[in-house]
Amino acid sequence: ADAGSSAAKAFSRHHTSWSMHVSVTSELLEIPSTKNHTATLVGNEVYVFGGYDGQKNHNELYVFDIASMEWRQPQVHGVKPSGRNGHSATLLYGGSQILILGGWLGNGPLAAGDMHLLNLQPLKWVQPTFTGEPPGPCNMHTADLVGRNLLVFRGGDGRAYLNDLHGLDLDSNSWYSVKTSGEQPPPRANHASAVDDFRLYIFGGWDGTKRLNDLYVLDTRDMVWSLLKPTGCAPQARAGMTLSIIRDCLYLFGGSGHTTRCFNDVHVYDPREQAWFLCVNIANESFSAPERRAGHVAVVVDRRLFISGGACGTQYYGKGKWFILDTDAPPAMQMATPPLVAESVRRVMSESLNNQQFSDVTFVVEGRRLYAHRILLTLFSDYFRRAFACGMRETYEPEIVIEGISFETFYALLEFLYTLKLRLTEAQQTDVCFLMGLLRAADQFCVDCVKQMCERHLSGLVDIDNVEGLLQEAERFQATQLRLHCEWFKRQQHFEIDDKPRAPKG
Repeated sequence: ADAGSSAAKAFSRHHTSWSMHVSVTSELLEIPSTKNHTATLVGNEVYVFGGYDGQKNHNELYVFDIASMEWRQPQVHGVKPSGRNGHSATLLYGGSQILILGGWLGNGPLAAGDMHLLNLQPLKWVQPTFTGEPPGPCNMHTADLVGRNLLVFRGGDGRAYLNDLHGLDLDSNSWYSVKTSGEQPPPRANHASAVDDFRLYIFGGWDGTKRLNDLYVLDTRDMVWSLLKPTGCAPQARAGMTLSIIRDCLYLFGGSGHTTRCFNDVHVYDPREQAWFLCVNIANESFSAPERRAGHVAVVVDRRLFISGGACGTQYYGKGKWFILDTDAPPAMQMATPPLVAESVRRVMSESLNNQQFSDVTFVVEGRRLYAHRILLTLFSDYFRRAFACGMRETYEPEIVIEGISFETFYALLEFLYTLKLRLTEAQQTDVCFLMGLLRAADQFCVDCVKQMCERHLSGLVDIDNVEGLLQEAERFQATQLRLHCEWFKRQQHFEIDDKPRAPKG
């Protein structure tokens, strides 16, 4: 238990957050609630096909546009496949076709072994002309693209649970049986798979007797299987989950466990640490997580994981709704609340700003005088409270010269102490140098509200040219929130090249 708790805390180093999006559809278009369907990412669109809704299999094609968050049902020529679930759909040939393989049709003792190609330009169903020996009947299998080869870990055929591996050479359009060595995964179906470079991962599933939570990896360079033995907080045994590669880590979501129990947890496997982590702190202010489910679909867009559909028992989910997990969300900015002050007192304080009447201390900044009042300065600044009470020069000198701070910067700080409002011009709000100078001054004079306001403004101005300088300043002046945002920004730049849409497994 202690090890699991420690692992769970470890992965909270990045802020993860769920959100929900009810997608736009026309009045005439209703997206069904299904499980065991497929979702294939093509550029900025997701092609969703098939699935079971509790009563029948589907064979309609729906397309979801990620940019506009809208669904459409395109017109597709050719003879479409029969309704099915538990099939695979894999993007092939540089993004020009989607291969539909197998699935459960609901008639006969065996799963389907047929294949269908969806041409994307223009949209048309066609029959492939592959040679060689195809996998045969397969259902709840996985199909992953590794280089120029499609690898199918067969799952079930309707009679037995299998663990044979088949390949499709995309250069020769020929099927072949893949010979492997090492510690091969036992037979199973309804497992999950993911590809990271040359490594094919297989997790969990159902072997006909029990659910599994083992993790295997195939090195496709020499076709050697290995059983991994990760440390940390391993997922409970399950089937019907999704496994997705995001920035070199495997993200596992959902699945069905013992009897009718379903999950909505997120586990992360980090190959570098060879450990499982339970993803914590994944709620935002208005939303916690998707309902427990299995048989859903998942696609990866940059650092975000899109989840849709699935079921738990007799409850089916979908209807065009997407749940989005941001695996490295921008750090949340926390703001200190200025103290409550009666309006009448606030008005008197505001009128006293730079007012010589009753002033008992004068600041000289860049040769210009600013009149102030010790009692007001001590209310909201620990620095002035200590300075005026501990016999420092500010206690008795009628004029205090401020060095190293511009007049505009010190005036903005003083104005906040008198009005509890940070009044910046439009130009100052986007001036990195001015805001950084104000942050330094707020740090020096212990005005935390102003410091945090500067951090918030600066976080919105971080770019590739200033991130290193701002990070150094944030560390120097202990501006924690600005530092976290700069580190987050650098991570996004580091992964930007790798954050390209991946062709999902079937």
